[in-house]
Amino acid sequence: MTFLDLLWLFPILIGAYVFFGVILLARNHFKPLGTHVAKVREDLASREKNGASDLRTGHYPKISNEMMRDLAEHEGFVFLGLGGPIMSFRRPVPTDGDPVEVPGAWKGPIEPHGDIGSGKHRRLLREWLDGASADDSSLTLRRDQLGALPKAEILESAAEYGWSFESEEITDTEWRLTFRPGADAQEQDERWLLADDG
Repeated sequence: MTFLDLLWLFPILIGAYVFFGVILLARNHFKPLGTHVAKVREDLASREKNGASDLRTGHYPKISNEMMRDLAEHEGFVFLGLGGPIMSFRRPVPTDGDPVEVPGAWKGPIEPHGDIGSGKHRRLLREWLDGASADDSSLTLRRDQLGALPKAEILESAAEYGWSFESEEITDTEWRLTFRPGADAQEQDERWLLADDG
């Protein structure tokens, strides 16, 4: 092959690389939510060493950092922090059946000023809560459409509108949080603890 042949072939190779890259990205993006949730859970388990596991941010389409934290906590991990593109988790090791506090566990929002899209998601949450009627027997919020918000913020906002957390369900296409009307402060605190425990 001569140098001129390579010059002619090079743009074709680049074009093919870009074309197939776009196809792979599109296929991954259009997979159902449940597929990505299963992948996060699988990666948490497969990467666990001595109770610690790491996940790469932005690696799971349709799953925000806050949603990854929710999933990891549901699987029994505690969020330690974000270092660059890596989210670190540790599984508490209980002794004598007592709950264990993990040193360095991060309780606040992952991004101090909110994740990308948090303003839009906060407005969407307020619209849904404003549109709910006190006469409704339940309220369902789509967690997957509020991905940039911490789950605690969603539960707290719903409580301000008089809704008590009832249950959580993740299907292949949706992540639903279900609420029922009214609850006193103690009952709401108990439900939040149950939500944190998964």
